[in-house]
Amino acid sequence: MKREKPIFAETYFSLGNNQISQSMYFHYYDISKIYFNLMKTSAIQGELDSVQKNLQRFIDEDTLHINNKLIRMIIKSTKLYFYNNDPIFPILSFKVLSTPFQMNNTSTNEVHLYAKPEEIPHSAISCWYTNGNIYKVESTSFHTINNTGKNIIFFLTEGEIIGGHERIFIQYM
Repeated sequence: MKREKPIFAETYFSLGNNQISQSMYFHYYDISKIYFNLMKTSAIQGELDSVQKNLQRFIDEDTLHINNKLIRMIIKSTKLYFYNNDPIFPILSFKVLSTPFQMNNTSTNEVHLYAKPEEIPHSAISCWYTNGNIYKVESTSFHTINNTGKNIIFFLTEGEIIGGHERIFIQYM
């Protein structure tokens, strides 16, 4: 039986004053319709629970600090969709929330992520939205800050080595 192949990933972070809300979408090419068939047999919930547990383990291997406070990201829900209702293009969706923290309204804030370096098997984008002004980013990945200074997009290409230390510096006014 052929397994599904990941083809693209999207991650969206909304950075609030005391919590991060994250949405992740993993797009697959699934010629064998594995996810579609699991959904038809009602076995999909067990598969989604297994995928969520596995992804949570990977998330827990990374470390995220905001202003030197360790923050944990916790998957709250996992869902399955199909792009244009096509059973060979499943999308796994994850909603993730952080543990609480406090942003500084009068000084610089630092978001520091460390992930073990690894080769990414597919292209991806990662977008951060914030109410503050992003004034500095340290990352080996190609990225751009929009003209308002409140959003940053990382563009990741298949085969790129991602991970290591990444920092985003933000000021609130």
